[in-house]
Amino acid sequence: MKNLFSVNFSIIALTILSFSIYSCKEKTQTKKYTYKTIPLEKISPEAEKVRDYVKMDVIIAHRGTTFWAPEETEAAFRWGRNMGADYLEIDLQRTKDGFLLALHDNNLQRTTNIEEVYPERKNLPVSEFTLAELRELDAGSWFNTSVPENARERFKNQKISTLEEVLKIAEGYRIKRDANNNPVKLIETFDEIDSATNKKTTITKWRGRYQMEPDLQDNGNRPGVYAETKEPQLFDGIEKELALFLTEKGWNINSPETLKKAPTGDEYKIAYTKGRFILQSFSPESIAKLDTYLPKIPKCMLLWYDDDPAKIPQDSLVKSLANAINYAVKYNCQIIGPSISGPPNNYNNLASPWMCDMYHRAGMLIHAYSFDTEEQLKRYNGDYFYGGISRFENPNRKVNTTNNYKIQRSLFIDGGFTNLTDLSLKYYHRPVDKTAQEVLTELGY
Repeated sequence: MKNLFSVNFSIIALTILSFSIYSCKEKTQTKKYTYKTIPLEKISPEAEKVRDYVKMDVIIAHRGTTFWAPEETEAAFRWGRNMGADYLEIDLQRTKDGFLLALHDNNLQRTTNIEEVYPERKNLPVSEFTLAELRELDAGSWFNTSVPENARERFKNQKISTLEEVLKIAEGYRIKRDANNNPVKLIETFDEIDSATNKKTTITKWRGRYQMEPDLQDNGNRPGVYAETKEPQLFDGIEKELALFLTEKGWNINSPETLKKAPTGDEYKIAYTKGRFILQSFSPESIAKLDTYLPKIPKCMLLWYDDDPAKIPQDSLVKSLANAINYAVKYNCQIIGPSISGPPNNYNNLASPWMCDMYHRAGMLIHAYSFDTEEQLKRYNGDYFYGGISRFENPNRKVNTTNNYKIQRSLFIDGGFTNLTDLSLKYYHRPVDKTAQEVLTELGY
């Protein structure tokens, strides 16, 4: 998720103000800034309706998980679903032959064995490969080496996922496999046009798609999907293609005639609500295009602070954040996605209480990224202002500190991206029937 958000194609951030809420004795310099009074646009009444499609305190399974299973593979997404995530987070890319993928890296060396399979093409971007070519890669074994404490034999030969598969997993499906645990190929008949002769030929072949089947280990959770247009400048037209694809697959709420209806009993589960799909991007250009092609779908403007002194603009951080907020409001974003500090990522903090107050003043939800420790959950939910007591433990908790803030709900987040859905569930005091490891074992890994 790490990236750079810019407004008017310039970096938004100056110096992060010195503020920490690990202690109840903190002091802040924000008084000399005008974060309380700087003009901010507010989302429209129509955008408020779309915002309210998204419930509070959502748990967003970042790439399914990067901690318990190989990221953005079937194993990670099935785990996120069965563990109890509200959303499965994905990064969108596109193959050479036009299939939409759930994949983070544009270069395939970190998470696949491309150096072995296509050594002469190892440095090529994803867009230079067809889906069938990408399916030849092992996207799971690297995890067993990188995270040996969580290694599992069945992670070997996990495949790069398509957006289609993620939607089906959210609906309770899995990839169909043969007796040797190999994915069953979907052989298709379709028309292909020869680019040289412009002649149409009907052919039958495998294009890289797999057959799907109801997941016998499905536990009934129906998460939504939270999709980032990743490096959209590399995939011209991806926003329009996404809109067409979601319409075809019954996930575009702008198309009621094709919208997939909930099976009996699933009517209020996220995958069948108006908040079933959330869009996100660091790219201002992509945000504008998403608003054009997928209106009335919740959108999140992701924020990132670049601390390279050579790139720091002269304006204050308050003004820069205001510019970012106002841009997001202009293109009907209902959510802001700021980075948080702390291990293992050690990102810069764009979710301090005064910053959250600005985001909320514009009428937005705050989905921060990414939560990997209990300390982070406590910090950004404001527990240290309340003697360490979580609002999920005691909704009537009392302020237990003196500081320069008027302590209130608007200073804290409304949900977050996490690699540890199990940790967030426990912190939010939501039911957890099985451990992360037990869920993986039950799923057959």
